[in-house]
Amino acid sequence: MKRLLFIPFLVLGLSALPAQEAVVLPSPDAKTLGMGGAAMAVVSGSHAIYGNPAMASFSLMPSQVSSSYLGQGRSSYYAVTGYWRFDNFNLTQIGWRQFFREHGSSDMAVDLGYSRRIGDRWAVGAVTRYSRFKRPESSGNALAVDLSTGWMKPLNDVGEFSVLRVGAKVANLGGCFRKGDCSLPLDFSAGVAWDTFLSDAHEFTVAADFGYCFSPSAVRGCRAAVGAEYNLMQLVQFRAGYHYGERMNYYPSFASVGAGLRILHLRLDFAYLFASKSSAWHNTYSISFGLDF
Repeated sequence: MKRLLFIPFLVLGLSALPAQEAVVLPSPDAKTLGMGGAAMAVVSGSHAIYGNPAMASFSLMPSQVSSSYLGQGRSSYYAVTGYWRFDNFNLTQIGWRQFFREHGSSDMAVDLGYSRRIGDRWAVGAVTRYSRFKRPESSGNALAVDLSTGWMKPLNDVGEFSVLRVGAKVANLGGCFRKGDCSLPLDFSAGVAWDTFLSDAHEFTVAADFGYCFSPSAVRGCRAAVGAEYNLMQLVQFRAGYHYGERMNYYPSFASVGAGLRILHLRLDFAYLFASKSSAWHNTYSISFGLDF
């Protein structure tokens, strides 16, 4: 028992280590990127483990497997994730990411998550992460924990059928260890989303997120995202959004558009980001592919 109580204090202590570089691995999910990056209250994204893991508990799909490619200038980003539902309340998630940066640098992360639905309206989630960062001069490793929660409520008096969702997450409770001058950004995010069916064939979703990074000082600041999706007959989706960020090198501002296609259990999503030429997200795009079981 004493060992178990020691673990969270060890993780929090690691986050206080001195560092020179804050390592950020963005979500490669084309659905949420197409909506400006709004992910805290959006259900059934391609990579729920990288958005709000608790929201996966509200998905109607028993299992899901997804993969993504994100092209960012001379950098390439690959991700594979999946979740499996044990029953109506318990769900486990797994994810792998590899980010090949410029000049021989690369980041790799493996995530393991668990989500539980509490009653009809609440859900909680936890994700543990091992990361490895490689730079030409040095390399580093990190351990971190993300904690998330979600809430939903049907609004039967609004439209044909509407749902209001609220979600929040504390990310990167942990830090780097062994060699390497790196740090994980301690971050809090919260969001709200509203789904409504205008008719049986027309569904509309609007979402908004707000986040703040507390440490290290190199990335301290706020960000916000707004996005919308139009879903035609649960077959074709069109998306647009805008993301505002204070730190250009870590979470810059950009506008985005996206589209999706659903054929039986097959999902295909695409997003394109419009950012300034000085931004690392200039001409960035993402393609996500997945299967629902």
